[in-house]
Amino acid sequence: VTIPGRIFGETLEGWLRLSWVAPLDAFREGLNTDAKPGSAYRLDDTRSYFGPTKAFPENVIVEADQTFTSAMPPDFLDNVIDARAIQIDVKYNVAKAPPLGSYMPRLADDRVGYYPNIQLQYDADNVRERHVREIVRWNIARHPMVYYISNTVPLQYREAIREALLTWNSAFAAIGYPNAVIVRDQPDDPAWDPDDIRYNTVHWLTQAYGGGYAQAGLVWDPRTGEMIHTSIVIDSDLARYGYLEGADFTDPVRAFDETGGFAAREAAYAAGAKASAAFGLAALWAMGEISPGQLPPHYVQDFIQSIVLHESGHNWGLQHNFIASEAYTAAQVRSKGFTQRYGLANSVMEYTPTNVWPRGMSTGDYFQTVLGPYDYYAIKYGYAPIRGATTPEQERPTLLRWASAWSNPWYRFAMDEDVHWASGHAIDPRIDQFDLTNDNLSWCEAQLRISRTIFRAIPTRFEQNEGSHDALRQAFEGALFPVRVCTQVAWHYIGGEELSRAHFGDPGATVPLTQVPRSVSKRAFAFLNAHLFSAAWNLPPPLLRQLVYSEWVTDLPQPLWAYNPPVRHDEPIAEIVERVQEQTLQSIFSPVLLQRLDDLSLKYRSGSTMSLSDAFAWTQAAVFGDLRENGVRSMGEVHRSLQQWYVRLLAQMLLAPTPGTPYDAQSLARAELVAVRDESRVARERTRLDDLTNAHLAALESVADQALSARMAIPPPLSIPPAMPP
Repeated sequence: VTIPGRIFGETLEGWLRLSWVAPLDAFREGLNTDAKPGSAYRLDDTRSYFGPTKAFPENVIVEADQTFTSAMPPDFLDNVIDARAIQIDVKYNVAKAPPLGSYMPRLADDRVGYYPNIQLQYDADNVRERHVREIVRWNIARHPMVYYISNTVPLQYREAIREALLTWNSAFAAIGYPNAVIVRDQPDDPAWDPDDIRYNTVHWLTQAYGGGYAQAGLVWDPRTGEMIHTSIVIDSDLARYGYLEGADFTDPVRAFDETGGFAAREAAYAAGAKASAAFGLAALWAMGEISPGQLPPHYVQDFIQSIVLHESGHNWGLQHNFIASEAYTAAQVRSKGFTQRYGLANSVMEYTPTNVWPRGMSTGDYFQTVLGPYDYYAIKYGYAPIRGATTPEQERPTLLRWASAWSNPWYRFAMDEDVHWASGHAIDPRIDQFDLTNDNLSWCEAQLRISRTIFRAIPTRFEQNEGSHDALRQAFEGALFPVRVCTQVAWHYIGGEELSRAHFGDPGATVPLTQVPRSVSKRAFAFLNAHLFSAAWNLPPPLLRQLVYSEWVTDLPQPLWAYNPPVRHDEPIAEIVERVQEQTLQSIFSPVLLQRLDDLSLKYRSGSTMSLSDAFAWTQAAVFGDLRENGVRSMGEVHRSLQQWYVRLLAQMLLAPTPGTPYDAQSLARAELVAVRDESRVARERTRLDDLTNAHLAALESVADQALSARMAIPPPLSIPPAMPP
């Protein structure tokens, strides 16, 4: 474990303090020991020892095998816990701090996306807050960024990596640093070591089923924000598309919603990018543009180049920019002349999908391999010299003027906190991941047309060598990727508002929040109904019978080394669809989103935005609308599961609402349960049903009736949390 972003001085004493604090903090957070009395861990010095060390001119590395045990012994009779021990191998990398005075910090701005180095000031009281935010950046005025491509990188990808790294020179040349980036191969010198912090290295990892990921590494001086070391790690599985399961094409995107650390987010990005690239290949195969098994020229190289271009942006201090895809129209991203000059989005710091369109429509570049307008703008903000300024405060007027361009779509920025959808924090549906164009719903319609093309083409188009069905399953799973992405794009319009980072007086500035019109939210929900909740998932049975994998192991229960088969021989399509349906409804009916829907009536004219009543009415029609139709005799497995899950969600909202659920939502849940009970009863009486559908409707009626007739004490009013301190 290399602890990034910290300088711990040059003394051994500083390292000794670190040697036990960092792992204990990790255990405390990861194992949640604060919530479990007696479960805290301590270093067991009798079972811990030092390992190899390395000493370089500017950093020292010490490896240690450390054992941590739970703090409370197991002989407490009143609170017996098992004694547990965790043994870890830790690699401590202690860097020499650069000399003060050789670098001038630059102030950060919330409209331009740099990692902030935060200081607290106590020399003035007439300030709004004590935080002083300076950007994390390379000291380009002192030395260029010199990368070394490790010998572990395969020869066929080195040129793509080199080109990606050197691409940043175009942005720096515009501000007077034409040779800001230098790329070298690892020297043929046995004394050269990538652990030497003086070398910024691109590493290539090869491991069995690593999953495919990429990550940028940064080390900076917390006193100033000056970056002193960078690195990029690429997992070799990024270049392979052939062994994923269908769940792998849906879960990575879900992970973007979590508030994990930078490494977790970048791993999720690479997983999603890989799934998107696999979808792009399946699309090109299905549309007959290339033969199954073939690759378009430079496809993998351009994909690797786009990944490295993104990660090296982090090396310059740039954060993600998740509104970047909003800058361009569909016509622009379908133009190769446009994308070769401006890219698929206004920034390489976006999570950009593979750019494919249905048959008959023009297509620009598949991947983002050039810098976008925002990237040039951000590099100017962070690195351009400001004439006459000798202190950060003297730079402020110029920086404020440069940062005032947020309202221009080509220079907008929105960061990780703006896509925390699972927590309810995110609010702007324009800010998303793996979407394209300023009309992402129309883009999604096009992507699902491609998915349907793949489904239709699989039985005849994807016959593979030696009669294997692996290519068929791979193509099917690739077609699932836009389903998950576009499901999220659509539900983000529910209760959404557009968010502006512009400051007072900025050109074109609007108020911070503006409405998403009701017609747009209704269109988004109609998309969900058509592509997620309806019977559109009824795939041809002959197709599903072909979706298997090649089985090789013959010596179970001792499988061959590195054997990693799917859980099931067949494609668990019902499980995949039900998971996406349930996660989507759970998100829409989360307490925070329900609160936002209820509060829209306080901000905007009645009827101009989606309401809380709309959320319940539209969902009820999508899930239970068929109960009102004459002649219903049977329902599919997936739809039955959706109805059973949703009626239980309504029951929970009535009987045991999650804290924060508005009273209005509980009232509407009760009304919808009444409708489900009555409509299920009428449907059973109105027509002759098959046995399973009749039993299913009886179960729906029973669940709704039990919830409505439950005898329970009325709980006290929901407590209102204390106000946050100013």
